[in-house]
Amino acid sequence: MKNKSTMRRSINTIFILLLFVLLAAFPSLLFSQAVRIEEAPFVPMSPEVMAQGGSFVGAAHGYNALFYNPAGFAEKGGSITISSLNFWMYANPVRAWEFLKGFSSPGPDMIALINDQVVSGGFGIGASAGIGIVGRGLGLGAAFIMDSYLYGPTMLGIEGDISGTVGFIGGLALPVNLFGIRFKFGGDVRPMVRVHAPLPNSDALSLITSFATGGDIMTALNSAKAYHGFGLGVDLGASIALGPIKAGIAVRDLGGTRFYYSENTFGDIVTSFQNQGGFPEGSPVPTDQYEYVIPMNVSGGVVFHPDLGVLRFIIDPMVHADLQDLVGVIRDKRSPWTLLHIGSEVKLLSLFSVRAGLNQGYITVGGGVKLLFLDFNFAVFTRELGKHVGDIPNSGVTVEAALRL
Repeated sequence: MKNKSTMRRSINTIFILLLFVLLAAFPSLLFSQAVRIEEAPFVPMSPEVMAQGGSFVGAAHGYNALFYNPAGFAEKGGSITISSLNFWMYANPVRAWEFLKGFSSPGPDMIALINDQVVSGGFGIGASAGIGIVGRGLGLGAAFIMDSYLYGPTMLGIEGDISGTVGFIGGLALPVNLFGIRFKFGGDVRPMVRVHAPLPNSDALSLITSFATGGDIMTALNSAKAYHGFGLGVDLGASIALGPIKAGIAVRDLGGTRFYYSENTFGDIVTSFQNQGGFPEGSPVPTDQYEYVIPMNVSGGVVFHPDLGVLRFIIDPMVHADLQDLVGVIRDKRSPWTLLHIGSEVKLLSLFSVRAGLNQGYITVGGGVKLLFLDFNFAVFTRELGKHVGDIPNSGVTVEAALRL
């Protein structure tokens, strides 16, 4: 009874602290007069996470803790990621395979494939490259993330978005053990530099036509308007564990992470980097008129990870679930189903991983293999981009090859 009472008081303390954090963050959201434009979060489409339904807040550990919950810096299963290369495509898996086969012979067939995909969920490609050291309470990492998404009623009516971000993550987590209950509290800071090009119809059509016909993609983007600038994110996280059960909570982009942008054409930005190694001067975006912000994301998760003792080397199962972006769902009046992420993983012989989950109502599957320092992972997933399940389901495939100790 004493342990249960202590655990209850500890959980209440965590929620009181988080409530204080949220109240401290809200004034900047309530009293700003500028038009608020949402930026994409700094998160790669990790196959380890996406195969498990996007659920990772409670289960955060290793390299991906850098993007989900800094409390995971103090978890077992830390790692040194020498190099992580991650590629994804937003497309039905069958169409994604057809795209890959068609790259060697672009033309009308590729245009037809893209048109079919654009009208049935949207199309895009992305990639990330990163390094990281996570474990024993320390989280250090750096990553480049490029992402794009194009959509429309037809290919002729297409519009979209493309961005590239370099970010550095540095943080600490502190483990505390009270009466057999294990707590972990973590935080990190995340300076980022981003180039973001919203693509109206003319620019998006030029880009997708060049992609489909084997043209020069960079030339197609030269005249597109693009923003470039700096942002500083702050993340907080906590977890509590008793036996095989653990609960975690994370506040990503505390108070909203604001980017301070200047405007140029995409071609001018590329030329400046090639010639000078940095951004051109550009025209500063008036901060009293527009705010480009990664919205604050408050998420929580629970994990059941039984310890099978000597059998753990042979089979090591885990199940978990998250409720993600609680503030966003309330603010945007989205269906509660879009909150829910459920995941599972079974490790076999400490070499193979089989993963499955439910991502906002859609089934996800994937797996991985780790041989010495080579770590390979893949996933097939669907995400919901609308306010309700079934509005805008967008399927995708993601793969990762990493050198990891």
